[in-house]
Amino acid sequence: MSPHVRSLSMALALVIVAAAYFGYQSRVERPGPPRPSSVLSAARPPTLPSAPPTARDILDRAWSLELRHDQFMRLQALDRVWKSESSGLEARILEAEREFSHFAAEAQGKKAANLRELQQRSGEFSRLSAELRERRLYHSDAALGELYQWQRERLSHLRPVDHRAEGQ
Repeated sequence: MSPHVRSLSMALALVIVAAAYFGYQSRVERPGPPRPSSVLSAARPPTLPSAPPTARDILDRAWSLELRHDQFMRLQALDRVWKSESSGLEARILEAEREFSHFAAEAQGKKAANLRELQQRSGEFSRLSAELRERRLYHSDAALGELYQWQRERLSHLRPVDHRAEGQ
C-alpha cells in the first residue's frame, strides 16, 4: 500500500469516527443546567392561614348552621363585646402604624435610621398586632364554644366571609 493511499484511508477513517461520535452525541438526552424558579412564585409570599371565625362570622352563617335562638342570642352578645374590645385596639394599631410610617418616611429622607431604631419604633405596632391576634383567638374559642360539634364541623367546610368586600 502506497503512503498516499494509506494517509487517505486514515483520513477517511477519522472522518467516519468523528461523524459517528457527533451523530451519537446529538441523540443522547443530557440534562441542562438547573432552571431558576419563576420570578412570580419567588416573589409571592406564602399564604397565611385564615383567621379564626368571630361571632359575627358565625352569625352570618346562622341559617346554614341551623343556630338555635339561645345560641344566636349568646353569639350576638359575644359579637358586641368583640366589637367594643377590638375597635379600641384597632384604633391604637392604626395610630402606631401611622407613627411608624411617619418615622420611616422621615428616616428614608435623611437616610439616617439604623436597624435598632427601626426595630424599637416598630415594636409598639408589632406588640399591638400580636395582642389583637391573641384576643381574636380567645374570642373565636368562646364563639366556637357556643356551637355543637356538628355545627363546628359544618362551619369548617363553609367558605370564609370576606367582610372587607362588604365595606365593614
